[in-house]
Amino acid sequence: MTFLPIVARELRLASRRRATYWLRSGAALLVMVIGTWFFLILRGESPKQLAMILFCVLTGGAVLFSAISGPRSTADCISEEKRDGTLGLLFLTDLKGYDVVIGKLVAGSLNSIYCIIAVLPMMAIPLLLGGGITLAEYVRTSLVAINALFFSLTVSIWVSSLSHSAQRAGTLSALLILFFAAGLPALGALIAVVAKARAVNRLFLSPSLGFSYYLAFDAPYRSSKPWCWGSMAIVDGSSWLSLVLASLSAPRSWQDRPKGENALRWRERWRVWSYGGVAGRIHAVARRLATP
Repeated sequence: MTFLPIVARELRLASRRRATYWLRSGAALLVMVIGTWFFLILRGESPKQLAMILFCVLTGGAVLFSAISGPRSTADCISEEKRDGTLGLLFLTDLKGYDVVIGKLVAGSLNSIYCIIAVLPMMAIPLLLGGGITLAEYVRTSLVAINALFFSLTVSIWVSSLSHSAQRAGTLSALLILFFAAGLPALGALIAVVAKARAVNRLFLSPSLGFSYYLAFDAPYRSSKPWCWGSMAIVDGSSWLSLVLASLSAPRSWQDRPKGENALRWRERWRVWSYGGVAGRIHAVARRLATP
């Protein structure tokens, strides 16, 4: 049997689509337009300041694009198969969980990967301005952008393997990424305020993509080199863990199981809280029917 057959099939299909070529060209063109616009606006600044501003805008935009690519690209790739009733048919063959998950990951994220690869060379333009930006700084920020893309895609596909609704999968994956990116740092800041500490515990900051991006610059990197690589390692480890969990849950989550007693009890409580008792439900239905 071919290793990862779904991946090979999706790559062949993508190679025949025009959008595969136009998207990466459009992404590079968009970055060039944005960079030129900032260059014209800031042409009165010194070359050093201009280079640093352009570099921050381009690299920050790449990291932000990577972070939102998962909910947009892979959050519904497995849940869609569930709704269509075709996910179970895939597991009637010799395919394993990782075959389906990695295949769907490649299929859903191929355009995002091409876009970020097309953007990476554009991020090196500020190096030509001689503004003090080093090659090592460029390499680290590029690694952060790639790491953020991998994290966003794998977390979203894990949520997709557990979900049935497209809206719920997209919302949960976005909230989960936001929790790691901003929720944990906010929790650390709150604990620091309550404990009257001088600084936030970096253990709360390490899983954040923003923290990795900040430490990738030369100035903070010199004093926090272990934390920079440690933060990237935590994000990368979380990505691989999400991929493993998705591969384990996909073969087990496609079947429709009857609701348990506890789930039915909580659903009934939610209905009572939302509409009240029987009289409240009758009144709500009558009001809806009376609305023209």
